[in-house]
Amino acid sequence: MNETETLELIKNSIVSIRAKKSKPIRVAINGIEGTGKTIFAGKLTEYLNSENINAKQISIDGFHFNKEVRYKQGRDSAKGYYEDSYDEVAFVEKVLKSSQSEIPNITKATHDLETDEYLNLKPTKIDNETVLITDGAYLFKPKYRNHWDLKIYLKTDFKTALLRGMNRDIKLLGGLKATKEKYDNRYHKASKIYIDENKPEEQADLVIDNTELKNLKIIKNTTANKT
Repeated sequence: MNETETLELIKNSIVSIRAKKSKPIRVAINGIEGTGKTIFAGKLTEYLNSENINAKQISIDGFHFNKEVRYKQGRDSAKGYYEDSYDEVAFVEKVLKSSQSEIPNITKATHDLETDEYLNLKPTKIDNETVLITDGAYLFKPKYRNHWDLKIYLKTDFKTALLRGMNRDIKLLGGLKATKEKYDNRYHKASKIYIDENKPEEQADLVIDNTELKNLKIIKNTTANKT
């Protein structure tokens, strides 16, 4: 299945959900670090807008804890990365729940990664017809899990994800060796903890194998059950 066909399938699922729901639809794009979640979420957002569906991408990266919290178990701790990276409660309250309120609204971020400062942004009103697209590594954890209207899991083997992640982060993380070590010791170890604890493929409505970007494979699709 090519990319356009896959995006069309997701669009049709969203249209089916919309027929049953009058509030903003919340879509999660999940997968291990380096699998291509952010790029896929961006393409989905762009595609939906091109199809006259009002889609907004909101990043979980705007809901990090500061470095003091993120690194309290050590800068290379996989457990720390899994448990302490994101303010899950803030994201649930300020995006997933608030988007369903009488006057739907979202807060775009609570933290600035570059400055490591906490933010106090005012909520932004959104239309009831909005589709919110969020990508993240741990979106099927219990705190988030029951708030999504559509859960998509991008499945990629760790070797492929490592190569993609290294290509993306090599400058940010200080070279090839340092980047590989960070993925091996922190990011992908954390992903394995997440997979063991949450079984994301079982939680997902749609599982897409995107190991080959030009040949996506739908390996699970229960979206018909959501209509």
